[in-house]
Amino acid sequence: MSARIVGNSALTTFDVCIVGSGAGAGPVAYLCAKNGLKVLVLEAGPNHFDHLDDPNQQPVPEHAADELKFQVRSFIDVDENVDPRSWRTSTANEREAVGYINNLPKHVGGGMVHADVKMPRFEVQDFQMGTLLGAKVQNATFADWPITYAQLEPYYTYAELALGVQGKMGTNPFEPPRTADYPMPPGVPMYLSTVMKTALTSSGYTAFPYPTAVNSQPYDGRPACNDCGYCSDYGCAINAKGSTAVTMIRKALLTNNVLLLAETRVTKLVMNGAKDTVTAVEAIDPNGNVQQYKATRFVLAASPIEDARILLLSDPGGPGVGNSSDMVGRNLMFHLQTASVGIFNDRMHGHRGRTVDHGFCDWRGDASKYDPNDASTALGGIVEISGSERPINEAQYYAQIMRAILKFDSVLFKKMMRQSPFRDRIVVMVMQAEDAPQAINRVDLDPKVVDMFGTPAPRITYVNHAYELAASDYRGKMFVDVTDSNNKGAIFKNAGARWAAVTPRDDIPASAHVMGTLRFGTDPAKSVCDATGKLHDIQNLWCSDGALFPTSSGYNPTMTICALACWVGANMVNPTNPLQALT
Repeated sequence: MSARIVGNSALTTFDVCIVGSGAGAGPVAYLCAKNGLKVLVLEAGPNHFDHLDDPNQQPVPEHAADELKFQVRSFIDVDENVDPRSWRTSTANEREAVGYINNLPKHVGGGMVHADVKMPRFEVQDFQMGTLLGAKVQNATFADWPITYAQLEPYYTYAELALGVQGKMGTNPFEPPRTADYPMPPGVPMYLSTVMKTALTSSGYTAFPYPTAVNSQPYDGRPACNDCGYCSDYGCAINAKGSTAVTMIRKALLTNNVLLLAETRVTKLVMNGAKDTVTAVEAIDPNGNVQQYKATRFVLAASPIEDARILLLSDPGGPGVGNSSDMVGRNLMFHLQTASVGIFNDRMHGHRGRTVDHGFCDWRGDASKYDPNDASTALGGIVEISGSERPINEAQYYAQIMRAILKFDSVLFKKMMRQSPFRDRIVVMVMQAEDAPQAINRVDLDPKVVDMFGTPAPRITYVNHAYELAASDYRGKMFVDVTDSNNKGAIFKNAGARWAAVTPRDDIPASAHVMGTLRFGTDPAKSVCDATGKLHDIQNLWCSDGALFPTSSGYNPTMTICALACWVGANMVNPTNPLQALT
Protein backbone atom coordinates (compact mmCIF):
# COMPACT_ATOMS: atom_id res chain seq x y z
CA MET A 1 0.00 0.00 0.00
CA SER A 2 1.29 3.45 -0.89
CA ALA A 3 1.92 6.04 1.81
CA ARG A 4 -1.11 7.34 3.65
CA ILE A 5 0.70 10.55 4.69
CA VAL A 6 2.03 12.42 1.67
CA GLY A 7 3.72 15.80 1.38
CA ASN A 8 5.21 18.01 4.04
CA SER A 9 4.51 16.23 7.34
CA ALA A 10 6.21 19.06 9.25
CA LEU A 11 3.24 21.34 8.58
CA THR A 12 1.07 21.85 11.67
CA THR A 13 -0.92 24.99 10.89
CA PHE A 14 -2.91 25.50 7.70
CA ASP A 15 -4.43 28.34 5.75
CA VAL A 16 -6.75 26.05 3.80
CA CYS A 17 -8.23 22.60 4.49
CA ILE A 18 -9.70 20.79 1.46
CA VAL A 19 -12.08 17.83 1.81
CA GLY A 20 -11.46 15.55 -1.18
CA SER A 21 -8.66 15.18 -3.72
CA GLY A 22 -10.38 14.83 -7.11
CA ALA A 23 -11.28 17.13 -9.98
CA GLY A 24 -12.72 19.82 -7.71
CA ALA A 25 -9.95 19.63 -5.10
CA GLY A 26 -6.70 19.36 -7.09
CA PRO A 27 -6.91 22.78 -8.79
CA VAL A 28 -7.68 24.57 -5.51
CA ALA A 29 -4.83 22.79 -3.73
CA TYR A 30 -2.38 23.68 -6.48
CA LEU A 31 -3.37 27.33 -6.86
CA CYS A 32 -3.33 27.92 -3.11
CA ALA A 33 -0.03 26.11 -2.61
CA LYS A 34 1.78 27.74 -5.54
CA ASN A 35 0.72 31.12 -4.13
CA GLY A 36 2.27 30.35 -0.77
CA LEU A 37 -0.69 29.13 1.30
CA LYS A 38 -0.31 26.10 3.57
CA VAL A 39 -2.82 23.45 2.54
CA LEU A 40 -4.19 20.33 4.20
CA VAL A 41 -5.94 17.81 1.91
CA LEU A 42 -8.13 15.18 3.56
CA GLU A 43 -9.10 12.18 1.42
CA ALA A 44 -11.52 9.50 2.63
CA GLY A 45 -10.02 6.77 0.47
CA PRO A 46 -6.55 5.25 0.11
CA ASN A 47 -3.55 6.46 -1.88
CA HIS A 48 -2.67 4.21 -4.82
CA PHE A 49 0.42 6.12 -5.96
CA ASP A 50 3.95 5.64 -4.66
CA HIS A 51 6.31 8.65 -4.93
CA LEU A 52 3.45 11.08 -5.51
CA ASP A 53 5.48 13.76 -3.72
CA ASP A 54 8.91 12.74 -5.05
CA PRO A 55 10.46 15.45 -7.27
CA ASN A 56 13.05 13.02 -8.61
CA GLN A 57 10.71 10.56 -10.30
CA GLN A 58 7.21 10.17 -11.61
CA PRO A 59 4.57 8.55 -9.39
CA VAL A 60 4.36 4.76 -9.50
CA PRO A 61 0.69 3.70 -9.67
CA GLU A 62 -0.74 0.52 -8.19
CA HIS A 63 -3.05 0.36 -11.20
CA ALA A 64 -2.95 -2.16 -14.02
CA ALA A 65 -4.83 -3.31 -17.12
CA ASP A 66 -6.33 -6.06 -14.98
CA GLU A 67 -10.01 -6.87 -15.37
CA LEU A 68 -10.09 -9.18 -12.36
CA LYS A 69 -8.53 -6.55 -10.11
CA PHE A 70 -10.83 -3.72 -11.11
CA GLN A 71 -14.10 -5.27 -12.30
CA VAL A 72 -14.35 -8.40 -10.16
CA ARG A 73 -12.38 -7.50 -7.02
CA SER A 74 -13.42 -3.80 -7.11
CA PHE A 75 -9.95 -2.39 -6.45
CA ILE A 76 -11.06 1.25 -6.56
CA ASP A 77 -14.84 0.98 -6.22
CA VAL A 78 -16.67 1.92 -3.05
CA ASP A 79 -17.85 -1.15 -1.10
CA GLU A 80 -21.61 -0.78 -0.88
CA ASN A 81 -21.73 -3.04 2.18
CA VAL A 82 -19.70 -0.64 4.31
CA ASP A 83 -20.42 2.65 2.51
CA PRO A 84 -24.04 2.37 1.34
CA ARG A 85 -26.47 4.86 -0.12
CA SER A 86 -30.23 4.58 -0.29
CA TRP A 87 -32.51 5.44 -3.18
CA ARG A 88 -36.11 6.37 -3.78
CA THR A 89 -38.09 7.98 -6.58
CA SER A 90 -40.62 9.69 -4.32
CA THR A 91 -40.76 11.12 -0.82
CA ALA A 92 -43.81 8.92 -0.34
CA ASN A 93 -41.39 6.02 0.09
CA GLU A 94 -38.76 5.79 2.82
CA ARG A 95 -36.38 4.02 0.41
CA GLU A 96 -36.61 1.67 -2.57
CA ALA A 97 -33.03 0.41 -2.79
CA VAL A 98 -29.86 0.35 -0.72
CA GLY A 99 -26.34 -0.14 -2.02
CA TYR A 100 -24.32 1.30 -4.89
CA ILE A 101 -26.09 4.49 -6.03
CA ASN A 102 -23.98 6.29 -8.65
CA ASN A 103 -20.98 6.26 -6.30
CA LEU A 104 -17.66 7.78 -7.29
CA PRO A 105 -14.44 6.08 -6.17
CA LYS A 106 -12.90 7.31 -2.94
CA HIS A 107 -9.13 7.48 -3.28
CA VAL A 108 -6.41 10.03 -3.98
CA GLY A 109 -7.31 11.64 -7.30
CA GLY A 110 -11.02 10.90 -6.95
CA GLY A 111 -13.21 9.90 -9.88
CA MET A 112 -10.74 11.18 -12.49
CA VAL A 113 -8.47 8.22 -11.77
CA HIS A 114 -11.07 5.68 -12.89
CA ALA A 115 -12.65 7.80 -15.64
CA ASP A 116 -11.68 7.88 -19.30
CA VAL A 117 -11.42 11.67 -18.74
CA LYS A 118 -13.43 12.97 -21.68
CA MET A 119 -13.01 16.73 -21.40
CA PRO A 120 -15.29 18.83 -23.64
CA ARG A 121 -16.12 22.36 -22.54
CA PHE A 122 -19.67 23.55 -21.99
CA GLU A 123 -21.21 25.85 -24.61
CA VAL A 124 -21.95 29.54 -24.08
CA GLN A 125 -25.69 28.82 -23.83
CA ASP A 126 -25.14 26.30 -21.05
CA PHE A 127 -24.48 29.16 -18.63
CA GLN A 128 -27.80 30.85 -19.51
CA MET A 129 -30.41 28.12 -19.21
CA GLY A 130 -32.51 30.04 -16.71
CA THR A 131 -33.04 32.80 -19.22
CA LEU A 132 -33.41 30.46 -22.19
CA LEU A 133 -35.49 27.65 -20.66
CA GLY A 134 -36.80 28.76 -17.29
CA ALA A 135 -40.23 29.81 -18.57
CA LYS A 136 -40.53 26.90 -21.01
CA VAL A 137 -40.01 23.87 -18.77
CA GLN A 138 -42.60 23.41 -16.04
CA ASN A 139 -41.72 21.93 -12.64
CA ALA A 140 -38.01 22.48 -13.21
CA THR A 141 -35.60 24.95 -11.62
CA PHE A 142 -33.41 26.08 -14.52
CA ALA A 143 -31.24 29.03 -13.48
CA ASP A 144 -28.47 31.08 -15.04
CA TRP A 145 -24.96 30.54 -13.74
CA PRO A 146 -23.63 33.53 -11.79
CA ILE A 147 -20.60 33.56 -14.10
CA THR A 148 -20.44 33.48 -17.89
CA TYR A 149 -18.53 31.30 -20.29
CA ALA A 150 -16.33 34.29 -21.15
CA GLN A 151 -15.36 34.68 -17.49
CA LEU A 152 -14.55 30.97 -17.17
CA GLU A 153 -12.71 30.63 -20.51
CA PRO A 154 -9.22 31.52 -19.18
CA TYR A 155 -9.67 28.93 -16.45
CA TYR A 156 -10.67 26.29 -19.02
CA THR A 157 -7.44 27.05 -20.88
CA TYR A 158 -5.37 26.96 -17.70
CA ALA A 159 -6.85 23.63 -16.60
CA GLU A 160 -6.34 22.06 -20.04
CA LEU A 161 -2.65 22.96 -19.91
CA ALA A 162 -2.22 21.70 -16.35
CA LEU A 163 -3.98 18.38 -16.97
CA GLY A 164 -2.81 17.77 -20.54
CA VAL A 165 -5.82 17.55 -22.87
CA GLN A 166 -5.65 16.33 -26.46
CA GLY A 167 -7.92 17.67 -29.19
CA LYS A 168 -8.04 19.94 -32.21
CA MET A 169 -9.57 23.41 -32.24
CA GLY A 170 -12.00 23.97 -35.12
CA THR A 171 -12.94 20.33 -35.73
CA ASN A 172 -16.15 20.63 -33.68
CA PRO A 173 -18.43 23.12 -35.46
CA PHE A 174 -20.37 23.68 -32.22
CA GLU A 175 -17.44 24.39 -29.92
CA PRO A 176 -17.49 27.63 -27.91
CA PRO A 177 -14.89 30.35 -28.51
CA ARG A 178 -11.36 29.42 -27.48
CA THR A 179 -8.29 31.58 -26.91
CA ALA A 180 -5.87 28.70 -27.56
CA ASP A 181 -5.72 25.29 -29.18
CA TYR A 182 -5.47 22.16 -27.06
CA PRO A 183 -2.06 21.39 -25.52
CA MET A 184 -1.75 18.20 -27.58
CA PRO A 185 -3.04 17.04 -30.97
CA PRO A 186 -5.46 14.12 -31.16
CA GLY A 187 -4.02 10.64 -30.93
CA VAL A 188 -4.46 7.87 -33.50
CA PRO A 189 -8.18 7.06 -33.89
CA MET A 190 -9.56 3.60 -33.34
CA TYR A 191 -10.62 1.66 -36.44
CA LEU A 192 -14.25 1.78 -35.37
CA SER A 193 -14.03 5.58 -35.18
CA THR A 194 -12.93 5.81 -38.81
CA VAL A 195 -15.85 3.59 -39.85
CA MET A 196 -18.36 5.58 -37.82
CA LYS A 197 -16.97 8.95 -38.94
CA THR A 198 -17.65 7.99 -42.55
CA ALA A 199 -21.19 6.90 -41.64
CA LEU A 200 -21.82 10.07 -39.66
CA THR A 201 -20.65 12.24 -42.55
CA SER A 202 -23.01 10.45 -44.93
CA SER A 203 -25.79 10.88 -42.37
CA GLY A 204 -25.22 14.63 -42.23
CA TYR A 205 -23.34 14.85 -38.93
CA THR A 206 -19.85 16.09 -38.06
CA ALA A 207 -17.63 13.76 -36.05
CA PHE A 208 -14.53 15.19 -34.40
CA PRO A 209 -11.72 14.02 -32.09
CA TYR A 210 -13.13 13.90 -28.55
CA PRO A 211 -11.11 16.07 -26.14
CA THR A 212 -9.56 13.81 -23.49
CA ALA A 213 -7.03 14.26 -20.70
CA VAL A 214 -4.92 11.42 -22.08
CA ASN A 215 -1.48 12.09 -23.51
CA SER A 216 -1.20 11.66 -27.27
CA GLN A 217 2.53 12.38 -26.91
CA PRO A 218 4.94 12.67 -23.97
CA TYR A 219 3.72 15.58 -21.85
CA ASP A 220 4.81 17.13 -18.58
CA GLY A 221 7.10 14.20 -17.78
CA ARG A 222 4.39 11.60 -18.38
CA PRO A 223 4.40 9.16 -21.34
CA ALA A 224 2.06 8.96 -24.30
CA CYS A 225 -0.92 6.61 -24.16
CA ASN A 226 -0.14 3.09 -25.39
CA ASP A 227 -3.78 2.48 -26.43
CA CYS A 228 -4.13 -0.54 -24.13
CA GLY A 229 -7.91 -0.07 -24.00
CA TYR A 230 -8.14 0.10 -20.21
CA CYS A 231 -9.23 3.71 -19.65
CA SER A 232 -12.82 3.67 -18.45
CA ASP A 233 -13.21 2.20 -14.93
CA TYR A 234 -9.44 1.67 -14.63
CA GLY A 235 -6.54 3.62 -13.23
CA CYS A 236 -3.79 4.21 -15.79
CA ALA A 237 -0.81 1.90 -15.34
CA ILE A 238 1.66 4.35 -16.93
CA ASN A 239 0.25 7.77 -15.88
CA ALA A 240 -0.67 8.73 -19.45
CA LYS A 241 -4.08 9.74 -18.09
CA GLY A 242 -4.03 13.26 -16.65
CA SER A 243 -5.99 12.70 -13.48
CA THR A 244 -5.61 15.35 -10.81
CA ALA A 245 -3.60 12.87 -8.72
CA VAL A 246 -0.60 12.89 -11.08
CA THR A 247 -1.04 16.49 -12.25
CA MET A 248 -2.40 19.19 -9.95
CA ILE A 249 -2.24 17.25 -6.66
CA ARG A 250 1.32 16.19 -7.42
CA LYS A 251 2.31 19.75 -8.41
CA ALA A 252 0.74 21.04 -5.21
CA LEU A 253 2.71 18.53 -3.14
CA LEU A 254 5.95 19.53 -4.86
CA THR A 255 5.58 23.12 -3.59
CA ASN A 256 6.27 21.75 -0.09
CA ASN A 257 3.21 23.69 1.09
CA VAL A 258 0.82 20.71 1.24
CA LEU A 259 0.11 17.81 3.54
CA LEU A 260 -2.24 15.12 2.21
CA LEU A 261 -3.80 12.59 4.57
CA ALA A 262 -5.45 9.62 2.86
CA GLU A 263 -7.89 7.25 4.60
CA THR A 264 -9.22 10.21 6.59
CA ARG A 265 -13.00 10.37 6.37
CA VAL A 266 -14.48 13.79 7.17
CA THR A 267 -17.86 13.43 8.87
CA LYS A 268 -18.53 16.83 10.37
CA LEU A 269 -17.78 20.54 10.25
CA VAL A 270 -17.21 21.97 13.73
CA MET A 271 -18.95 25.36 13.91
CA ASN A 272 -18.63 28.38 16.17
CA GLY A 273 -21.52 29.41 18.43
CA ALA A 274 -23.09 31.64 15.78
CA LYS A 275 -22.88 28.82 13.23
CA ASP A 276 -21.40 31.18 10.65
CA THR A 277 -17.75 30.08 10.82
CA VAL A 278 -16.08 26.68 10.58
CA THR A 279 -13.49 26.17 13.34
CA ALA A 280 -12.38 22.64 12.39
CA VAL A 281 -13.36 19.47 10.58
CA GLU A 282 -13.96 16.22 12.39
CA ALA A 283 -12.72 13.06 10.69
CA ILE A 284 -12.26 9.35 11.32
CA ASP A 285 -8.68 8.09 10.85
CA PRO A 286 -7.72 4.60 9.62
CA ASN A 287 -7.80 3.26 13.20
CA GLY A 288 -11.36 4.43 13.72
CA ASN A 289 -10.35 7.30 15.98
CA VAL A 290 -12.03 10.71 15.71
CA GLN A 291 -9.61 13.54 14.96
CA GLN A 292 -10.07 17.28 14.48
CA TYR A 293 -8.17 19.35 11.90
CA LYS A 294 -8.06 23.15 12.01
CA ALA A 295 -7.45 25.75 9.32
CA THR A 296 -8.37 29.32 8.51
CA ARG A 297 -10.49 28.44 5.46
CA PHE A 298 -12.21 25.22 4.38
CA VAL A 299 -13.24 23.79 1.00
CA LEU A 300 -15.75 21.04 0.25
CA ALA A 301 -14.77 19.03 -2.84
CA ALA A 302 -15.80 15.49 -1.94
CA SER A 303 -18.49 15.14 -4.69
CA PRO A 304 -21.96 16.72 -4.71
CA ILE A 305 -23.60 13.95 -2.70
CA GLU A 306 -20.88 13.80 -0.04
CA ASP A 307 -20.63 17.61 0.18
CA ALA A 308 -24.33 17.85 0.98
CA ARG A 309 -24.11 14.94 3.39
CA ILE A 310 -21.31 16.63 5.37
CA LEU A 311 -23.31 19.86 5.70
CA LEU A 312 -26.37 17.95 6.89
CA LEU A 313 -24.34 15.82 9.33
CA SER A 314 -22.81 18.99 10.78
CA ASP A 315 -26.15 20.25 12.13
CA PRO A 316 -27.87 17.32 13.90
CA GLY A 317 -31.56 17.97 14.22
CA GLY A 318 -31.28 21.19 12.25
CA PRO A 319 -31.63 22.10 8.58
CA GLY A 320 -27.92 21.71 7.84
CA VAL A 321 -24.96 24.06 7.89
CA GLY A 322 -25.29 26.88 5.37
CA ASN A 323 -28.89 25.99 4.61
CA SER A 324 -30.91 29.15 5.27
CA SER A 325 -32.19 28.81 1.68
CA ASP A 326 -33.32 25.18 2.17
CA MET A 327 -31.29 24.44 -0.98
CA VAL A 328 -28.57 22.20 0.49
CA GLY A 329 -28.91 18.83 -1.20
CA ARG A 330 -31.52 19.99 -3.71
CA ASN A 331 -31.34 20.11 -7.53
CA LEU A 332 -29.29 16.93 -7.73
CA MET A 333 -28.56 16.05 -11.36
CA PHE A 334 -27.30 12.94 -13.17
CA HIS A 335 -26.96 12.93 -16.93
CA LEU A 336 -29.60 10.76 -18.56
CA GLN A 337 -27.47 8.68 -20.89
CA THR A 338 -29.08 7.29 -24.05
CA ALA A 339 -27.03 4.33 -25.20
CA SER A 340 -27.20 2.38 -28.44
CA VAL A 341 -25.37 -0.70 -29.67
CA GLY A 342 -24.52 -1.85 -33.16
CA ILE A 343 -23.20 -5.32 -34.02
CA PHE A 344 -21.17 -5.66 -37.23
CA ASN A 345 -20.08 -8.56 -39.38
CA ASP A 346 -16.54 -7.19 -39.45
CA ARG A 347 -14.25 -6.95 -36.47
CA MET A 348 -14.22 -3.37 -35.20
CA HIS A 349 -11.20 -3.71 -32.86
CA GLY A 350 -12.82 -1.60 -30.15
CA HIS A 351 -10.84 -3.29 -27.39
CA ARG A 352 -7.78 -1.14 -28.20
CA GLY A 353 -7.67 2.61 -27.89
CA ARG A 354 -8.77 5.36 -25.53
CA THR A 355 -12.33 4.07 -24.90
CA VAL A 356 -13.73 7.16 -26.66
CA ASP A 357 -11.75 9.11 -29.24
CA HIS A 358 -14.50 10.61 -31.44
CA GLY A 359 -17.94 12.12 -30.96
CA PHE A 360 -20.43 14.59 -32.42
CA CYS A 361 -22.52 17.48 -31.07
CA ASP A 362 -25.24 17.89 -33.72
CA TRP A 363 -27.94 16.81 -31.25
CA ARG A 364 -27.22 19.35 -28.54
CA GLY A 365 -29.62 21.88 -30.07
CA ASP A 366 -30.36 25.54 -29.53
CA ALA A 367 -32.08 26.35 -26.23
CA SER A 368 -33.55 29.57 -27.62
CA LYS A 369 -35.54 27.50 -30.14
CA TYR A 370 -36.77 24.86 -27.70
CA ASP A 371 -40.48 24.12 -27.96
CA PRO A 372 -41.84 21.60 -25.46
CA ASN A 373 -44.48 20.62 -28.02
CA ASP A 374 -41.94 19.84 -30.75
CA ALA A 375 -39.74 16.83 -30.04
CA SER A 376 -37.32 17.78 -32.81
CA THR A 377 -36.25 20.81 -30.72
CA ALA A 378 -35.51 18.72 -27.63
CA LEU A 379 -32.03 19.46 -26.32
CA GLY A 380 -29.80 16.42 -26.42
CA GLY A 381 -26.08 16.40 -25.84
CA ILE A 382 -22.70 15.31 -27.05
CA VAL A 383 -22.54 11.74 -28.40
CA GLU A 384 -19.62 9.45 -27.58
CA ILE A 385 -18.44 6.74 -29.97
CA SER A 386 -16.84 3.82 -28.20
CA GLY A 387 -16.14 0.14 -28.43
CA SER A 388 -16.25 -3.12 -26.70
CA GLU A 389 -16.63 -5.05 -23.54
CA ARG A 390 -13.58 -6.79 -22.14
CA PRO A 391 -13.36 -10.61 -22.03
CA ILE A 392 -14.56 -11.22 -18.47
CA ASN A 393 -17.50 -8.82 -18.73
CA GLU A 394 -18.30 -10.25 -22.15
CA ALA A 395 -18.37 -13.78 -20.75
CA GLN A 396 -20.65 -12.70 -17.92
CA TYR A 397 -23.11 -11.14 -20.39
CA TYR A 398 -23.34 -14.30 -22.48
CA ALA A 399 -23.86 -16.44 -19.40
CA GLN A 400 -26.64 -14.14 -18.15
CA ILE A 401 -28.38 -14.16 -21.53
CA MET A 402 -28.25 -17.94 -21.79
CA ARG A 403 -29.58 -18.47 -18.29
CA ALA A 404 -32.38 -16.00 -18.98
CA ILE A 405 -33.67 -17.78 -22.09
CA LEU A 406 -32.45 -21.36 -21.70
CA LYS A 407 -30.03 -23.44 -19.66
CA PHE A 408 -26.34 -22.68 -19.92
CA ASP A 409 -24.82 -24.31 -23.02
CA SER A 410 -21.03 -24.60 -22.87
CA VAL A 411 -20.66 -25.27 -26.61
CA LEU A 412 -22.73 -22.23 -27.55
CA PHE A 413 -20.90 -20.20 -24.92
CA LYS A 414 -17.51 -21.00 -26.48
CA LYS A 415 -18.84 -20.17 -29.93
CA MET A 416 -20.08 -16.80 -28.69
CA MET A 417 -16.70 -16.04 -27.14
CA ARG A 418 -14.90 -16.92 -30.38
CA GLN A 419 -17.25 -14.85 -32.54
CA SER A 420 -17.22 -12.09 -29.91
CA PRO A 421 -20.18 -9.95 -30.98
CA PHE A 422 -20.06 -8.01 -27.68
CA ARG A 423 -16.35 -7.32 -27.79
CA ASP A 424 -14.74 -7.33 -31.19
CA ARG A 425 -17.75 -6.61 -33.43
CA ILE A 426 -19.52 -3.93 -31.45
CA VAL A 427 -19.86 -0.15 -31.58
CA VAL A 428 -21.54 1.77 -28.77
CA MET A 429 -22.82 5.33 -29.00
CA VAL A 430 -23.95 7.23 -25.90
CA MET A 431 -25.66 10.62 -25.77
CA GLN A 432 -25.31 12.75 -22.65
CA ALA A 433 -28.76 14.27 -22.23
CA GLU A 434 -29.11 17.29 -19.97
CA ASP A 435 -30.97 16.69 -16.72
CA ALA A 436 -33.56 19.30 -15.87
CA PRO A 437 -32.79 20.45 -12.32
CA GLN A 438 -35.63 19.80 -9.89
CA ALA A 439 -35.90 20.83 -6.26
CA ILE A 440 -37.48 17.44 -5.47
CA ASN A 441 -34.33 15.64 -6.65
CA ARG A 442 -32.18 15.82 -3.59
CA VAL A 443 -29.82 14.38 -1.01
CA ASP A 444 -30.81 14.02 2.63
CA LEU A 445 -29.81 11.67 5.47
CA ASP A 446 -31.38 8.25 5.68
CA PRO A 447 -32.95 7.83 9.15
CA LYS A 448 -32.16 4.11 9.30
CA VAL A 449 -29.24 3.29 6.97
CA VAL A 450 -25.71 3.94 8.27
CA ASP A 451 -22.16 3.32 7.05
CA MET A 452 -19.53 1.16 8.76
CA PHE A 453 -18.89 3.88 11.37
CA GLY A 454 -22.56 4.34 12.22
CA THR A 455 -22.80 7.62 10.31
CA PRO A 456 -26.15 8.21 8.55
CA ALA A 457 -25.92 7.35 4.87
CA PRO A 458 -26.99 9.75 2.13
CA ARG A 459 -30.47 9.10 0.78
CA ILE A 460 -31.06 9.98 -2.87
CA THR A 461 -34.51 11.07 -4.03
CA TYR A 462 -34.52 11.28 -7.81
CA VAL A 463 -36.84 10.97 -10.77
CA ASN A 464 -36.30 11.98 -14.39
CA HIS A 465 -38.14 15.00 -15.79
CA ALA A 466 -40.21 14.75 -18.98
CA TYR A 467 -37.74 17.24 -20.50
CA GLU A 468 -34.82 14.82 -20.72
CA LEU A 469 -37.00 11.77 -21.33
CA ALA A 470 -38.39 13.43 -24.46
CA ALA A 471 -34.89 14.17 -25.75
CA SER A 472 -33.80 10.61 -25.06
CA ASP A 473 -36.82 9.08 -26.78
CA TYR A 474 -36.53 11.28 -29.86
CA ARG A 475 -32.79 11.04 -30.38
CA GLY A 476 -32.51 7.38 -29.42
CA LYS A 477 -34.55 6.28 -32.42
CA MET A 478 -32.20 8.14 -34.74
CA PHE A 479 -29.27 5.99 -33.70
CA VAL A 480 -30.89 2.93 -35.19
CA ASP A 481 -33.28 3.25 -38.11
CA VAL A 482 -35.08 6.60 -38.14
CA THR A 483 -34.25 9.69 -40.20
CA ASP A 484 -34.80 12.97 -38.37
CA SER A 485 -36.93 15.92 -39.46
CA ASN A 486 -33.94 17.51 -41.20
CA ASN A 487 -33.41 14.37 -43.31
CA LYS A 488 -30.30 13.32 -41.47
CA GLY A 489 -29.95 9.58 -41.79
CA ALA A 490 -30.02 6.78 -39.23
CA ILE A 491 -26.43 6.27 -38.12
CA PHE A 492 -26.06 2.53 -37.58
CA LYS A 493 -28.00 1.80 -40.76
CA ASN A 494 -25.59 3.95 -42.78
CA ALA A 495 -22.62 2.36 -41.02
CA GLY A 496 -23.66 -1.10 -42.18
CA ALA A 497 -24.42 -2.63 -38.80
CA ARG A 498 -26.01 -6.07 -39.00
CA TRP A 499 -28.09 -5.43 -35.87
CA ALA A 500 -28.66 -2.34 -33.73
CA ALA A 501 -30.76 -1.32 -30.76
CA VAL A 502 -31.16 1.33 -28.10
CA THR A 503 -30.40 -0.22 -24.74
CA PRO A 504 -32.87 -0.02 -21.83
CA ARG A 505 -32.40 2.81 -19.37
CA ASP A 506 -30.88 2.07 -15.98
CA ASP A 507 -33.40 1.93 -13.15
CA ILE A 508 -30.87 3.89 -11.10
CA PRO A 509 -28.58 6.22 -13.09
CA ALA A 510 -24.99 5.01 -13.33
CA SER A 511 -23.54 7.87 -15.35
CA ALA A 512 -20.92 8.88 -12.73
CA HIS A 513 -21.87 12.44 -13.71
CA VAL A 514 -23.08 13.91 -10.41
CA MET A 515 -23.96 17.61 -10.21
CA GLY A 516 -25.94 20.11 -8.17
CA THR A 517 -26.80 20.03 -4.42
CA LEU A 518 -24.93 23.25 -3.48
CA ARG A 519 -26.02 25.50 -6.35
CA PHE A 520 -24.15 28.79 -6.67
CA GLY A 521 -25.88 32.05 -7.55
CA THR A 522 -26.31 35.70 -6.69
CA ASP A 523 -29.45 35.37 -4.55
CA PRO A 524 -28.86 33.80 -1.09
CA ALA A 525 -32.54 32.84 -0.93
CA LYS A 526 -32.24 30.71 -4.06
CA SER A 527 -28.70 29.34 -3.84
CA VAL A 528 -26.20 27.93 -1.35
CA CYS A 529 -22.96 29.51 -2.60
CA ASP A 530 -22.04 32.83 -4.15
CA ALA A 531 -20.37 33.39 -7.52
CA THR A 532 -16.91 32.58 -6.12
CA GLY A 533 -18.03 29.30 -4.52
CA LYS A 534 -18.20 30.61 -0.93
CA LEU A 535 -21.28 29.59 1.04
CA HIS A 536 -23.56 32.59 1.55
CA ASP A 537 -24.14 31.75 5.21
CA ILE A 538 -20.60 30.79 6.23
CA GLN A 539 -17.66 33.17 6.49
CA ASN A 540 -14.85 30.71 5.68
CA LEU A 541 -16.33 27.80 3.73
CA TRP A 542 -16.21 27.24 -0.02
CA CYS A 543 -17.32 24.53 -2.44
CA SER A 544 -15.26 23.81 -5.58
CA ASP A 545 -16.74 20.77 -7.34
CA GLY A 546 -19.78 19.85 -9.43
CA ALA A 547 -22.09 20.57 -6.49
CA LEU A 548 -21.99 24.22 -7.61
CA PHE A 549 -23.62 23.54 -10.99
CA PRO A 550 -27.06 25.18 -11.37
CA THR A 551 -27.61 23.16 -14.58
CA SER A 552 -25.96 20.08 -16.07
CA SER A 553 -25.49 20.88 -19.77
CA GLY A 554 -25.31 18.08 -22.33
CA TYR A 555 -21.57 17.54 -21.97
CA ASN A 556 -19.28 15.52 -19.73
CA PRO A 557 -18.82 17.68 -16.62
CA THR A 558 -15.19 17.01 -15.61
CA MET A 559 -13.54 19.74 -17.67
CA THR A 560 -15.96 22.31 -16.31
CA ILE A 561 -15.46 21.04 -12.76
CA CYS A 562 -11.70 21.53 -13.13
CA ALA A 563 -12.09 24.98 -14.69
CA LEU A 564 -14.58 26.00 -12.01
CA ALA A 565 -12.23 24.74 -9.28
CA CYS A 566 -9.48 26.90 -10.81
CA TRP A 567 -11.91 29.84 -10.67
CA VAL A 568 -12.72 29.16 -7.00
CA GLY A 569 -9.07 28.70 -6.04
CA ALA A 570 -7.96 31.82 -7.88
CA ASN A 571 -10.67 33.89 -6.18
CA MET A 572 -9.61 32.54 -2.79
CA VAL A 573 -6.00 33.51 -3.44
CA ASN A 574 -6.66 36.91 -5.02
CA PRO A 575 -10.28 38.11 -4.83
CA THR A 576 -9.53 41.45 -6.50
CA ASN A 577 -7.58 40.00 -9.43
CA PRO A 578 -8.09 36.22 -9.62
CA LEU A 579 -6.41 35.85 -13.00
CA GLN A 580 -3.16 36.94 -11.41
CA ALA A 581 -3.26 33.80 -9.25
CA LEU A 582 -2.80 31.71 -12.41
CA THR A 583 0.55 33.28 -13.31
